[in-house]
Amino acid sequence: MSSIARFVAALERRAASRSWFFDIYAFPYRALVARELRLAEVSAGATVMHIGCGSLPFTAVLTAQLSGARVIGVDRDADAVVKARAVVARLELRERVSILEADASVDRLPTADVILVALQAGPKTAIYRNIARCAEAGPGRRAVRVVFRLPRPGLEGEYGTFTPSAPSARAVRHRMPTFDRSELHLVDRSRYVA
Repeated sequence: MSSIARFVAALERRAASRSWFFDIYAFPYRALVARELRLAEVSAGATVMHIGCGSLPFTAVLTAQLSGARVIGVDRDADAVVKARAVVARLELRERVSILEADASVDRLPTADVILVALQAGPKTAIYRNIARCAEAGPGRRAVRVVFRLPRPGLEGEYGTFTPSAPSARAVRHRMPTFDRSELHLVDRSRYVA
């Protein structure tokens, strides 16, 4: 884990029990998450998975609030999962947001229409391959839409690189200090070759 990711994870763990901090921390992400939801064409009733939700699952919460989707937050850190579940309960969103402990690079993932991958989640290429292995696309079902937040040039050492098997379908730009874009990738298991 990079030094920036360790710092962010520690900050989120300490702040997870403070409601006011969640609101402040999530504020700059509201418009960003809305852009990502439009990019992935998320609609009410969809199932969205957020990989790398951390202790403060603001992307999962904002996704549920902005789209009406059912959201599954995923993190491999057991302590982060406990804290994220407490945040979701405090916000009274347990009916729409659930939190799952899993390593998205190797564990079997639940079915989702859209998957949002956090900047800190990694290794990204392994997560992409695992999503392709778990994807349940096929007759009558769209390809899984996967959105990756990608680091600004020069920060790949902190957040890892991403080498997808196909180019992105579309992308949106952001003005965040650590990442400047989110890319949409369409994953269809029937076309995936490991």
